[in-house]
Amino acid sequence: MNIVILGPQGSGKGTQAEKLAQKFDLEHIDMGKFLREVAKLDTPLGKEVYNIQNVTKTLVPARILEEVFTIKLNGIAREKGIAFDGFPRNIDQAKYFEKAMKEFGRQTDKVIHIKLSEKESLERISKRRVCEKCKKVFILGKDIQNACLPVGRENEKCDVCEGRIIQRIDDSVEGVKKRLEIFNEETMPVIEYYKKQGKFIEIDGDKEIEKVFEDILEKL
Repeated sequence: MNIVILGPQGSGKGTQAEKLAQKFDLEHIDMGKFLREVAKLDTPLGKEVYNIQNVTKTLVPARILEEVFTIKLNGIAREKGIAFDGFPRNIDQAKYFEKAMKEFGRQTDKVIHIKLSEKESLERISKRRVCEKCKKVFILGKDIQNACLPVGRENEKCDVCEGRIIQRIDDSVEGVKKRLEIFNEETMPVIEYYKKQGKFIEIDGDKEIEKVFEDILEKL
């Protein structure tokens, strides 16, 4: 079984992809995470991705995404199902995605859209914090009580690596609104693309994590 999970910021698509991977023994592919792993490699591709992400801080071009995606697929046994987290993000990626899947003897079985209102997305992301070092995510008021305190006061430390807990720049209200605009402009057409193929499932993401997961299992 190969599943694609899409949704706006704060929809919990990464969490649900991981839960599905555990439930059905699937490989969980988070392209953002994998790109960060590639950037650590001492290879021409790794150095190029590192430069894009950390020096020029621009979007990763389609050419590199396609190369990285092919590398990832090539490393997974054909009989192993996959849960794709937040990829493909636009129509061009979707077309390449389907082409690559066929080349590797795979097919997309279901595309899950976790629907979330803009208000809820903004509220959830505004509470999200991340370890500057290991990238573990924390929820303000749940996992931690203080973060991003005024200069001169020490932030809470990550319980994994003791790194500084921060709020990502693009997790600001302005940053989230911009990403939601991009999602509506670029990713919603992907959702329409899969709707026409009869592979589409829509889930209400405004519920608790376990309830969302129950709804996904029911519709699958």
